[in-house]
Amino acid sequence: MTDLAGRVAALEWYHTMDLPGGVVTPGFFDIRPVLSRYGLPSRMEGRRVLDVGTFDGFFAFEFERRGAEVVGLDVPGVESLDWPAPLKAKGTTRFQPRHANFDLAREAYGSAVRREFVSVYDVTPENVGTFDVVFVGSVLIHLRDPVGALMALRGVCKQGGEIRIVEEFDARLDLVARVLGRRRVALARLQALSPHLTWWVPNTNGWQHMLEAAGYTGVQRGERFTIPFRVGKGGVPHVVLWATNP
Repeated sequence: MTDLAGRVAALEWYHTMDLPGGVVTPGFFDIRPVLSRYGLPSRMEGRRVLDVGTFDGFFAFEFERRGAEVVGLDVPGVESLDWPAPLKAKGTTRFQPRHANFDLAREAYGSAVRREFVSVYDVTPENVGTFDVVFVGSVLIHLRDPVGALMALRGVCKQGGEIRIVEEFDARLDLVARVLGRRRVALARLQALSPHLTWWVPNTNGWQHMLEAAGYTGVQRGERFTIPFRVGKGGVPHVVLWATNP
């Protein structure tokens, strides 16, 4: 076992990533088979990208590979997470940010990605800079106030810049909207007591309305697909949306 493989094996991973030397991180989710469905540009030279909730860094390093200058955003610590009171009272360490994982992957890639530890609610041009693209992947469902977070992110998205979100959606609520004959109705399921630290799971319209409520324009929808678990069957349904900061 190489030194890198041994160091990888000693950590618990969220993202499955291909590191140099054929080493693969054993992440809980494997985005690799569905990466093309995110609709990301193949080349991103000259663009600054903010990867919100970078965690192990899968997307931060992917944007860098495509030529972008990248900043990965992470919470300073567990106290910055949006805890529902019962889960916080248990004192769980399940959601402890894994800073060592990102550092190890960055070292293995020889990456220049910069990481900032700032709550998404507190981002400003002064503490993280401004960006051509703000990317939010599987983060907003874990926030008590996703619209507030989108508003804060608009403050660091350049005028004319793009925000792209890829989030879990509730297909059953899409069906409810169709049954009601109101295809544009925005619905969301509240599951604040979930052990997975999730708050809101909207339908597709719900995500669009949140973007519009936060001040973005020209919202467009991309693909809907399932992000698979690395081991076993199943996964989590996600939808892609992007919009402009006018």
